[in-house]
Amino acid sequence: MTVKYKKHKLRPASEVMKLERIGAFRLTSLSFLRILLRHMMRENWKIRRTVLDLDENGYGHAIYSIDTSKHEFSFVVISTKIKDEERSDRVISKNWDVTFALSEGRISETKLERMKRELPKQEAGRGDTSDLVWSRANKSNRIFDYVIDCLANQKQPDPEILNEVGYLLRTTAVYGNGKFGLAPYDKMKHNHPFSGPFQAQMFAVYMLRQFGTDLVEHIAEQRNPQAVKLHPDIKRYIGTGNATGLGMAPFLIAHPRLIHQWISVREQAIARVKDIKPSQDDFRVLIDWLDRVSDYFSDSKLIDREIILNMETLAEQSAYLKDILSEYVETGSLKGQSTSDIWHDLSLIAADSVSIEMQELLHTLLLELYADHVVDLERCMNVEETYQIEPRMTVEQLRKLIEKQYEWVFQYDFNDPDEKYYFWYRSEEKEEPRMGVRGEEPGDDKELDMNIAEQVQELYKVTKYGSPKEMVPAFILKYPRYKGIIQRIQSLEGYEYGEIQANFLNKDFTPLNLLRCKLSFFGAERFNPKSNRWVRITLFQGAPLIEEIGHPYLDDWVFPELPMLGEDQ
Repeated sequence: MTVKYKKHKLRPASEVMKLERIGAFRLTSLSFLRILLRHMMRENWKIRRTVLDLDENGYGHAIYSIDTSKHEFSFVVISTKIKDEERSDRVISKNWDVTFALSEGRISETKLERMKRELPKQEAGRGDTSDLVWSRANKSNRIFDYVIDCLANQKQPDPEILNEVGYLLRTTAVYGNGKFGLAPYDKMKHNHPFSGPFQAQMFAVYMLRQFGTDLVEHIAEQRNPQAVKLHPDIKRYIGTGNATGLGMAPFLIAHPRLIHQWISVREQAIARVKDIKPSQDDFRVLIDWLDRVSDYFSDSKLIDREIILNMETLAEQSAYLKDILSEYVETGSLKGQSTSDIWHDLSLIAADSVSIEMQELLHTLLLELYADHVVDLERCMNVEETYQIEPRMTVEQLRKLIEKQYEWVFQYDFNDPDEKYYFWYRSEEKEEPRMGVRGEEPGDDKELDMNIAEQVQELYKVTKYGSPKEMVPAFILKYPRYKGIIQRIQSLEGYEYGEIQANFLNKDFTPLNLLRCKLSFFGAERFNPKSNRWVRITLFQGAPLIEEIGHPYLDDWVFPELPMLGEDQ
């Protein structure tokens, strides 16, 4: 197909970086786990289980070898017996059903013994620089035993029941980048199989999915030697769960250049695909996608807590856009209006008639439709995160930069108690970020500097006391408390997507939007909020299995349909 571009501009940060908008992002063909799977498929990675040393109840350890043709890695899992009351999504938990690690090279007996001792401790344990990732997971209380019972009774689990959860094992955190003594990220920066944001972490989560299915099959076979194995369609439908809380939120504040890069790449991709002149096949494929996501969300068994748009509404809005697109295919007009710019005008109709959630889902589907046209952008996710003072800038230039790139901060009146209702602090026990109500909960004396808007406002007021021609270093000597925010502002000149345009202290602030934003770049789906501060999600649901790596592969496995098995299966 010949691609014709009209060079639509990228959406401005004033539109994209609103909290409600970034909280409506969904996975795309450029999400990190999608990038990882394409990489694995292109290079035909070889993954095999080399050790499954588990007792009849599934306790013990397993080792998988991974050959990427250039490097060899090992995935090690320790399965432990814990009490039901010890099973929790909280980061502060001390015991987990499963702990696991991704390591470079083969695992010696000496290292295995060390990992058996250290891995289950997690925060209290210590790895080494050959370890890339450490993590832990718990069993799904509702699904794990059910699947074992089905297999032991020589039948496949009911997909409708599986759909209530979507996974067998659920992680609570996936650590790397030097934590617990693990390898620093710099070790994987250049020409490494896991080069790129969170590639090693995503691979560890993918391997946990494999261990989960191996684990239930093993236990079922111990109960009944004639137990059946999971049908491949069922195995693909099972993903890996994750529970994420406030600990993820500060990342988006602390890494503004990286956030700009991720969102800039996403916006470039969206603008690029909207410029493509579609064929008749393109319309058919997008209508099929809209049908598919409508069914996916209609079938959703997630609990509606009225925190995010409920799945039934999303399904209805998918069907609505399908009807509009079908009208165009039949009549050549969109809602009775002719168009020569179909994707742009369809997006405008969506902006006027459906939720922000559906608007961003439409962008996801356009990127699925034209995935081949944006795949080159997957190599653009890294960025140098250097934040420095620009000493040649004057106070006047600094003020103009604030006025240009931080105009949004002046909408807030921080004399209003509702605008400073919350404060952020670190818990004493685990040093994890938390939110408290100012004046009602302890900890505001140790408040974290999370509110960029207030800091910029204060700085802007103080710059009035400096001479316009005064150089920034001289100004900092007079007002040293503003060095950090000045450095941030200067370092983000031109990085328009680096700042989330919100007041993180406001009474109506919903931190869930921050979590969903970052999780969408990972490739998460099935957002299932437990409150406005933490959410359960599913990763890799529908993804190819390890035995399918290197086989003919269509990168369209997201939003999977419920498996339909025959009576004899």
